[in-house]
Amino acid sequence: MTDVNISGLNVGDKHPVRIMGVINLSVESFYKQSVVKPDLLIQTVQQMIQDGAEIIDIGGRSTWPPAPKITVSSEYRRVIPAIEKIREVTEIPVSIDTMHSQIARDALNLGADLINDVSGFTGDSNMSRVAAEYDCPVILMASRNKPGDVVGVADTLDALSRIIRNAEKNGVGSERIILDPAIGRWCEMRTTEHDLEIIRNFKRFTVFSKAFACCTLKEIFRR
Repeated sequence: MTDVNISGLNVGDKHPVRIMGVINLSVESFYKQSVVKPDLLIQTVQQMIQDGAEIIDIGGRSTWPPAPKITVSSEYRRVIPAIEKIREVTEIPVSIDTMHSQIARDALNLGADLINDVSGFTGDSNMSRVAAEYDCPVILMASRNKPGDVVGVADTLDALSRIIRNAEKNGVGSERIILDPAIGRWCEMRTTEHDLEIIRNFKRFTVFSKAFACCTLKEIFRR
């Protein structure tokens, strides 16, 4: 399996599982307790690091299907200042969770280390070009037309295979790609059983020889 180096932090099957602390700045999120208020940003980041987080992920747009849509500029105003503030106090690797290339570019210019795109680079055709230009690691989630719109192991494997091909064709290094199997209720067709099927079949995803990122928040499995 290919190791991925995130600003000195190695991920892959030869290394320990790495914990990513998620800073959710989207007030539209369905799980309101996860939303971090701007005045608590640094305190929250420092607590996450103390609790074992080795990467901090910053996101400002809810991908919950019923959530109100926000503009790119609104997302920008949430995440870019947050990255600036975090970089003032810590050098921990920072991931920018966005589907928009301009946000990704500016985040990388401010010191973000990693792009986390839940559309798997299907939402903005310029995303792969930005990733290639900055030669940065990327987390690409299994998606076709919308984030996470895959159902079952076979569909997820097929989507990830296509995403890898497209990313590499556009100049993203094979050693920069981390895969996300899209655990969670990303579309109405998805059920808890589909997520459990993915988890039971994690070993099948080693066919790609890629590092693997997975969200297993307990809220996903509540009935």
